[in-house]
Amino acid sequence: MAVKKIELTRPAGQSSMGPDVRQVLPTAIDHVDPFIFLDHYGPFEKPAGWAGVPDHPHAGITTVTYLLSGTNRHEDSLGNDIVAEVGDLSWMRAGRGIVHAEGRFTQSVEPEISHGVQFWISLPAKDKFIEPAYFHYAADALPEFEDNGVRVKVLGGQWGEQHSPVKSESPIYLFDVSLAAGTSVSIPVLSGHSCGLYVIAGEVSSDEQVLPQLSITQYDRRGTDIHVRATQESRIVVFGGTPLDEPIVPHGSFVLNSDEQIQQVIKRYHAGEMGTIEHQ
Repeated sequence: MAVKKIELTRPAGQSSMGPDVRQVLPTAIDHVDPFIFLDHYGPFEKPAGWAGVPDHPHAGITTVTYLLSGTNRHEDSLGNDIVAEVGDLSWMRAGRGIVHAEGRFTQSVEPEISHGVQFWISLPAKDKFIEPAYFHYAADALPEFEDNGVRVKVLGGQWGEQHSPVKSESPIYLFDVSLAAGTSVSIPVLSGHSCGLYVIAGEVSSDEQVLPQLSITQYDRRGTDIHVRATQESRIVVFGGTPLDEPIVPHGSFVLNSDEQIQQVIKRYHAGEMGTIEHQ
């Protein structure tokens, strides 16, 4: 089977959240089904006592936050209050609706460098109104291995015999890959699966194209595996899964399959049915 071919590569866009946040999906590329959103924030200095992102709702998606440096406090209307650290993965299944806050002040008394990525994954139509839930995966719970100058962390899905403990409502994969300059890697991707590659740092080449820092690349669904070579020390995230091929109707932090569903969750939120956060 032939390797996957590149469909397009584009630079990350700018987020309305400010100059320290790049919006990759859907600004640069619309989506890599079922991944519909990707923000890359930092690195920036976060002062002690930083107020973070205030309470806000989500519905119809799973949010995935992965820390590259610093800490991130997660609070939600289910009563969870957890401080994630470097290498940790926060997996929040919003389903029919949840309220959460991110990054509010922690116990840190010193400034820290904050850096990470956040994905939104569309829930399948049958699961749009599933019960909300939150799962925290510590760094040492996520499989990691190194081979010939290539370090891989399996955040979601499977790489060879390495399986992520993350449970998703539809099949996905999410890999954090660091490469020394001049090294190459073949990344396993099933035929028919979507595939996106985002360059966090450095520069790599794939399918005879140069992929610069802060660029997003989308591959054809046909073929298996993608081949990547680092032209300099680099770090990339590679992600995708079984395409849902379902309608995507966004409204702020809600992503459903129809306008009627959007109106339904808006009413639920304003009626207080998604709960509130009891801040400590």
